[in-house]
Amino acid sequence: MNYPIWDLPILGGGILIGTIAILHVFVSHFAVGGGLFLVLTERKAYRDDDPDLLAYLRTHSTFFVLVVLVFGAVSGVGIWWSIGLVSPAATSTLIHVFVWVWAMEWVAFFTEIAAAFVYYYGWDRLDRRTHMIVGWIYFGAAWVSLFQINGILTFMLTPGRWIETRSFLDGWLNPTAMPSLLIRTSVCLALAGVYALLTASAVEERVLRLRVTRHAAGWVLAGVAPLAPLGAWYIA
Repeated sequence: MNYPIWDLPILGGGILIGTIAILHVFVSHFAVGGGLFLVLTERKAYRDDDPDLLAYLRTHSTFFVLVVLVFGAVSGVGIWWSIGLVSPAATSTLIHVFVWVWAMEWVAFFTEIAAAFVYYYGWDRLDRRTHMIVGWIYFGAAWVSLFQINGILTFMLTPGRWIETRSFLDGWLNPTAMPSLLIRTSVCLALAGVYALLTASAVEERVLRLRVTRHAAGWVLAGVAPLAPLGAWYIA
C-alpha cells in the first residue's frame, strides 16, 4: 500500500515525534509511579492515623488526575497522530505485528482510567478497604500497560529473533525488553517522588510540608538508585 508523505522541512518529523513522546513519557511514567505512591501513602496515613497526610493526598490526587487523565491522554493521542503522519508504513507494521498486544493494552488502559476516576471520586464515598483496593487495581492496570507498551518500544531498537521467525512473542520479548522494563519502573518511582515534591511545596503547614517532602524524597532515591546498574545491563 502506498502512503502519502508528510514532510516537515524545518522542524523534521523525528523532532516532532520526539518532542511529543518525551512530554508524554514524563506523564505516562508518573501515571504508574504516582498510582503506587497514592495507595502506599494512603496506607501509611491510615496506619499512622494521620488525617493531615490524608488531606494532602486528596489534594495530590486532584493534581494526579488532571495531569494523567487530561494531559496524558491528549499527548498519547498526539503520539499516534504524529507517527501516523510522519511514518505511516512503520506505524502500520507495529499495529499489524502486535495487534493482540495493542488490544490487551487498550483493555488495561480502559481499566486504568475507570479505576482512577473511581479512586478520585471515592474519597468520601468508599470505605477505606474498598478505596485502597481500587487504588491497587489502578496501579496494576497502569503497570501492565507499561509492560505491554515497553515490549513494542524496545522491539523498534532490538527486534531480536523476530527478523527470522516473524513471531510477535520473539519481537515483544526482545533482548532489551526486560532491562528497559526495570529501568522504566525505576523511573516511575522517581517521578512519583518528583511530582510529590512539587505538590508538597504548596502545603502551607510547615511541619506537614517537611514530612511530605522527606517522604517524597525517599521515593526519588528509591527510583534513582538502581538506574546505573540497570542502564549498564541495558547497554550491554
